[in-house]
Amino acid sequence: MKFYNSIKIALLSGFITISFASCNSDIDTVYVNPSNDISLGGATGDIILSPNNPQSLAMTIYWSGDGELALSNPLLQAPLNAADETIQLSKDEDFSTTIDLSVEKGVRSRQFLCEELNSLLGRLGYIADEKAPLYIRIRSVLAANIEPSYSKTLKVMVQSYRIHLILGTVLNSDKSETTMQLASPKENGIYQGFMGVNGWTQWWFKEANNVVWGNLGTTGKTFHASSADDHWNFWFPNPTGCYYTTLNTVEGWWSGLHIDNLTISGDIHGEMTYNQKANQWTMPVNRATAGTVTITISGQGSLYNKETTDMGPATQQKVAFGGNSQELTFGETGTAISVELPAGETTLILDLSNPLALTVAAGEAEPEPAPEPHLYFSGIVNWNGFDDYITLYDEETLSYGGAHWINSEWGYRAYPQADWAVAYKGENSATGLSGSLILAESSNDGNIPAPKSGLYVMDFNMKKLTYSLTKIETVTFTGLNDDWSEHEMKQSSTNPEIFTAEFVKEKKTPWGVKVLINHNWGLFFGGGNGTLLLGHSDATTGFDGDNDLTVGETYILTIDLGKQTYTYTLK
Repeated sequence: MKFYNSIKIALLSGFITISFASCNSDIDTVYVNPSNDISLGGATGDIILSPNNPQSLAMTIYWSGDGELALSNPLLQAPLNAADETIQLSKDEDFSTTIDLSVEKGVRSRQFLCEELNSLLGRLGYIADEKAPLYIRIRSVLAANIEPSYSKTLKVMVQSYRIHLILGTVLNSDKSETTMQLASPKENGIYQGFMGVNGWTQWWFKEANNVVWGNLGTTGKTFHASSADDHWNFWFPNPTGCYYTTLNTVEGWWSGLHIDNLTISGDIHGEMTYNQKANQWTMPVNRATAGTVTITISGQGSLYNKETTDMGPATQQKVAFGGNSQELTFGETGTAISVELPAGETTLILDLSNPLALTVAAGEAEPEPAPEPHLYFSGIVNWNGFDDYITLYDEETLSYGGAHWINSEWGYRAYPQADWAVAYKGENSATGLSGSLILAESSNDGNIPAPKSGLYVMDFNMKKLTYSLTKIETVTFTGLNDDWSEHEMKQSSTNPEIFTAEFVKEKKTPWGVKVLINHNWGLFFGGGNGTLLLGHSDATTGFDGDNDLTVGETYILTIDLGKQTYTYTLK
């Protein structure tokens, strides 16, 4: 049976003198008067926690005292809630080891749910299913140079329950739960599993007892782990993709083994493709008849750990799977695996999403999520939203291109969505014209350096997390009317990102129109259907649309490099 407890704790109020006078001053000394002593009360019953009611109320405490001040001079008004107060929980009466829970100003009570209190008891080292005393007191501090005062100590008998520390949850940078998990089947504090992440992804890890793990919180200790309150979040190295992640909570370290590639050999063979969202590797298969095939799954990995740091170079390592198709094992060497395949076209799926059940089987692969069509910016001129963006031109490399007028004093940031939640800044070596990107941890955590004021082509590769800028000196078009000489375009006097050109439609344009930057045939805009796409080779398609125009008429070609659009209008 679990008892509900209301516990009344009185703070011991000290007699503290605060002097507002110097040695030669005539100003009277003002004293903080101690508050009236309040008797200490507490529950007599035991608190027996149960896993059957994790969200039920287990214990309530409330107190009063040092947070309210009275001054010796009645003409002066004492500040309200002056003290910083902390709830201290301890397994021993002398409070040699404590868990400190901060309290907001003015708050005089605290409720503990069953699951939370059980987790706190676990952190303090209580043995499950054994009754033991819990000591509680309030620590009160008026100022950094004043000794803290403490309430009388409350002693209450508690009994915690065991939490199976098998599965833990990966949290994102703001500590919200994700669908990814790591597992410790032996409950030995070593969690492992496969995670699909972007480069420099920030994350935390929460055990089943609600203990949250992160980076040690010391510069240069990227792969050291800590559950202390002053820890930082973890972050992965630059390569995007599939990582076999190990978190050792006993020794306090973690590692990430990037799976560079996986190959199928045996009765069928080929290269597998990684679906990051589904955390699956897949390969299309076409069999004339149904039956059992024997395969091996192996590849190459790059290990990042305490020795390599997040900057590498990584340690190259072979990777392989063994066991059976419904209970795979993972390591540097593997074994032959038997898989049932149907006749006809199917997909071989290596599913790594459940760390307790790695499987390979025939099935229907989940579709790859469509990449975001735009990469957004804020700060290139001002920080008012996400009006500035560039357009996806290469899905395989997640490359985005466009051009913008940049006039930024403090730099700018790149956002994969029109949302402030995830932002990229430049690495330490980044310049205004090129560099690598990393995730920004907070709103004041740095930016992408800005070049000198001007109009620039912006080219961002979000798979490699790199960028390059080219200052625009000239803009010309070519290919229209099958004329491959260059024709000058006129820059708008009101918007430097917009250019126009007048032309007479004479004949068909078989290969499309290209807009050349700085007379460079390797740096131009092509595209189609009204959208400009950044191009990088002579084979890149030019944009269309003029073949529907009337021969003999005069038109205006307008390109907006900032919005990556083009239009034709009759003059």
